[in-house]
Amino acid sequence: MRGSVYSRVLKTKNGKPVTVYDVVFDVGRDPVTGKRKQKRMRGFKTKKEAEKALAQAIAEVERGTYLDPAKMTVGEWLREWLKLIEDKNLSPSTLRGYRDIVEHHLIPALGSILLAKLQPIHLEQYYAKALREGRKDRKAKTLGASLKAQSVLHHHRILHRALAHAEKLDLIPRNPARRVEPPRPDHHEPATLSPEDARRSLDVLRGTYLYIPTLLAIATGMRRSEILGLRWQDVDLKAGTVMVRQTLLRGGVRWRPKTKKSARPIPLPPFVVRELKAHRKQQLEWKLKAGSAWHETDLVCTREDGSSINPDTLSGQFSKRLTRAGFPHVTFHGLRHSHGTLLMEWGVHPKVVSERLGHSSVKITLDIYSHVLPDTQEEAVRAVERALAGDRVCNPFANRRRTKRGGR
Repeated sequence: MRGSVYSRVLKTKNGKPVTVYDVVFDVGRDPVTGKRKQKRMRGFKTKKEAEKALAQAIAEVERGTYLDPAKMTVGEWLREWLKLIEDKNLSPSTLRGYRDIVEHHLIPALGSILLAKLQPIHLEQYYAKALREGRKDRKAKTLGASLKAQSVLHHHRILHRALAHAEKLDLIPRNPARRVEPPRPDHHEPATLSPEDARRSLDVLRGTYLYIPTLLAIATGMRRSEILGLRWQDVDLKAGTVMVRQTLLRGGVRWRPKTKKSARPIPLPPFVVRELKAHRKQQLEWKLKAGSAWHETDLVCTREDGSSINPDTLSGQFSKRLTRAGFPHVTFHGLRHSHGTLLMEWGVHPKVVSERLGHSSVKITLDIYSHVLPDTQEEAVRAVERALAGDRVCNPFANRRRTKRGGR
């Protein structure tokens, strides 16, 4: 069994040369002609990636498990793609979400089609059907119901990424998902809380393990995973700040923040500092009471035995209790939006809001909260009026004759 790695130089859009690596390997001999049959995979960014792909391909050929691109189905490729991206440093929750969509939606609908024969029309038909009857959660009330456009758009993005990978490896000549227009979700404004309702919701949850997570969500805009992953070593009660350094995912998995901008310091209001000090004392009392049953996690938000809080349990219990209190449409994630909305309404600069929420760019912040600033255009018109018309009469320099240098 033989194989080789070759380098070649490509020019990018800005004209700079970039070296990529291709792999060529034997897959046996043609049973009719007896000639060697070779396969090629192209476009690896590093030689190490190419060598790893070559070793894997040779091992699969020798085991008899190698998939010929000409005979590979969409389902076979999607499962192979999931294996390939396991080492891409994606979070466990992201991989789990990809796997769930691939196994329960994409493979049942498209898996039997040959990868090389997949056409844009197949994707168009799948999206249309999913929008009509795509629910797969096996609940009697919702099984076979329509999927939301946002969910179908997510399916499209996963397909696009998997097929782009196949195109890069020369398994297909072009990515059919690139020529399909995915469904456009309707813009949905999440339900938010007014300051009065926020205070009332905290009163409803006071004395439960939901109180501190809810307080932090309302007062800081932190994500659910960031709040549940917050450790006491990340809290500076003297300075009145918390530092986002990790997140907590399903199954108690600790992971890095969502993006580079997500790892950030967040100043706390004084009343939140006071509540955290009281909570720290309460936790120490829980620890003494639990004795050997105490779980030492160093987490700020825990149950009474020190164990971590399951993210889905937090959201479910929050919604259940607030629904009973008269807040039927507010989710735990809606508290983050409540925080961002209040800051924008109070005139806090969008860049400050973006940094506080940990968005990767100010553009994301403005896109999400543009509805909070309905008078922006009117303010712009008034500003231009004042600058170019309204102030001309009282401007002592408006009618002064301009002179050239030298006093002319």
